[in-house]
Amino acid sequence: MSVRNTVLARLRETLRQPHLPFPPAQSEPLTHAERMTVTHAPGDIWAQAQRFALELHAVKGSCELLETVTEARLSVVSRLQLWLEEEQAARKTVDAERPEDWEVLCWPLDQLQIEGLPLILKEVGFKLIEPTDLHDPQQRDHIRNVRAGITTVEAAFASTGSFVVGGRGANARAASLTPFRHLVVIPFSRLFATGEDWLAEMRHAGKLDAYVRDSRNLSIITGPSKSADLEGNLTMGVHGPKVVHAILFDDLQH
Repeated sequence: MSVRNTVLARLRETLRQPHLPFPPAQSEPLTHAERMTVTHAPGDIWAQAQRFALELHAVKGSCELLETVTEARLSVVSRLQLWLEEEQAARKTVDAERPEDWEVLCWPLDQLQIEGLPLILKEVGFKLIEPTDLHDPQQRDHIRNVRAGITTVEAAFASTGSFVVGGRGANARAASLTPFRHLVVIPFSRLFATGEDWLAEMRHAGKLDAYVRDSRNLSIITGPSKSADLEGNLTMGVHGPKVVHAILFDDLQH
C-alpha cells in the first residue's frame, strides 16, 4: 500500500468512530433559506454601492460612485492624469517625465465596460498595453516599470468591498498585480451583496463549473496590498499595488 493510501485509510477509519461530532451520521443539504452568509449588505443597488465604498475605504482603498457611463469615462481619464502628475511631482528632478509614465497595463479593450474609453485615453497620450505572453523576458522586463493598471472585475461584493479578477482568455493577472496603482472599473451589473450571492447566481445559471474550469486563477482583492512583520508593523504595496481606486457606475439605467 502506498503512503497516500495508508493516510487515506487512517482518515476513513478515524471518521467512522461514532463519538466524533463531525461529520454527522445523516446530513441533509442546506435549503436556499438555510444557506448562510458571513456578511450581509441589505438594500437596493445604490445602497450596496455605498456599502462597497465604505468597506473599501476601511481597508485604505478609495472609491467613486457615478450615475452614468459618461461620468465613468471622464473619471478614468482624470484619475490616470492625476496619478501621472503625482508620480512626476514625487521625483523632484529637473526632467521628471519618463516614457513609461504614459503606459497603462490593461485587460483586452473590449472588456473595460466603458464605451469609447480606449480612444479617449489614446487621444490624451496614454499608451494601453495588453500583456500577451509573460513567458517572454522582454515583455516581463517592459511591464515591470509600468506604474498603473486598469481592469474591470468578474464580480464585486458590497459587504466586504472586495472584487474578483480571473485569469481567463487574454485577461492578464499582471494588469492588477504588478503596477503600483490599480484602477478598477465596476459596473453595477457586476456588483453583488455578498460573494455567496454571486456563487449562487452562477450556480443557478449553470455557469459556475465551466467558469472555474476556464479560469487559470481566481483572485479576490480587498484593498491595496498589505503585509505585516512579526511585530505587526504594516507595510503597503509589497506584494501588489499600493493604491487601489474603484470607479462604480450605473450601467442598469433604462
